[in-house]
Amino acid sequence: MGFVHASIDQVCGMAKPQRKFLHWIFEKWIMLPVRHNFLNLFRYGDGGYSEKSIRHQFSRRINFPDWFDAAFGKLGQKECIAAFDPSYIPKSGKKTYGKGRLWSGKDQQAKPGLEIGCLALVDVEDETAYSMEAIQTPVQQKEKLMGHYVGIIKKRVDQILCYTRYLTVDGYFMKKSFIEPVLGIGLQVITRMRPDANLQYIYNGPQRQGRGRKRTHGGKVNVKNIDKRRWKRCYEDDHMEAFELTATCVTLKRIVKVVYLKYKKGNGYTILLSTDTELDGETIIKYYSLRFQIEFLIRDTKQYAGLEECQAVSETKLYNHFNLSLMTVSLMKFTCWATLPNKEQVPFSMRSIKTWFYNKYLTETIFSNLGIELNCNKIRKLYAKCLNIGSMAA
Repeated sequence: MGFVHASIDQVCGMAKPQRKFLHWIFEKWIMLPVRHNFLNLFRYGDGGYSEKSIRHQFSRRINFPDWFDAAFGKLGQKECIAAFDPSYIPKSGKKTYGKGRLWSGKDQQAKPGLEIGCLALVDVEDETAYSMEAIQTPVQQKEKLMGHYVGIIKKRVDQILCYTRYLTVDGYFMKKSFIEPVLGIGLQVITRMRPDANLQYIYNGPQRQGRGRKRTHGGKVNVKNIDKRRWKRCYEDDHMEAFELTATCVTLKRIVKVVYLKYKKGNGYTILLSTDTELDGETIIKYYSLRFQIEFLIRDTKQYAGLEECQAVSETKLYNHFNLSLMTVSLMKFTCWATLPNKEQVPFSMRSIKTWFYNKYLTETIFSNLGIELNCNKIRKLYAKCLNIGSMAA
């Protein structure tokens, strides 16, 4: 918590009342065992803020991008990639900002609710994601959805480039309207192609003499049965073998690096694409697989940090709620797990962290009301024992 409080104090331009409020609410947000709303925060707040004061503080926009830099700035010295993924948030009510019929990947249908575009930074060495910012999708942007997603990345491109130049996205973003603008701002994209991807071999043979355009294409790639003589094997394990090729993507009208993953059981395959032709195939596979860390971050936030429990209706309050939930899980992962010397053997468990903070809240409340002090060794052992009740691995 000392690290968290120090990172809050380093955010430039944050008013003193807002700084004091974040110091107070962060630990309450972690341990809250019920729905994350203003009334429950007041009930578990020990009189620190009234419900009205909490609502008032949430109506002031919090500078989460600067908070991210203050807390996670050391990641600039490590190998990282950026990841972007929209997420559906169920929400009822008629006056909620941004509410409409939006796509739910879990249910595979459009449902009434909200959507947030989550931008995260993935630590390649630790294989985990930390939230940079989440922006809500306005309903009026539904017809220009891809432009809205590009706008989120453009707004934070300078911050992203401080850590990485690679952006990983899922197959939905394999569109020229997304990839071309992102390339234009200095980022390289790694994504998944359609199973019927339209690819052309690059022609490297002798050219015809005389006038006219030189030959560039060497024939269409049959993605259902690739010519392994023209592809280079780049990876193999017990489940699949991978081949890489520099080819022309007809959809994007540019030369790209393609990785073909052929599964050993059945006839299934996956095609990955990187706009950086210098990147080797094994690294492309690794980076794309790490994209799923943003999915795990969103999952933990929904389950343990109240991402889907906001009862506010205004844009600013929704923004603060979503980002505070994601930042809570990110900071707990960074401070409680990423600093462990044996983190390879210890899985991250947000449930154990949440249980520990709730036990701490109950224990300190009981000890305080009984007037028990921690001067005695026996009492300190009992206090430590109470904190670890119900802890478990992920």
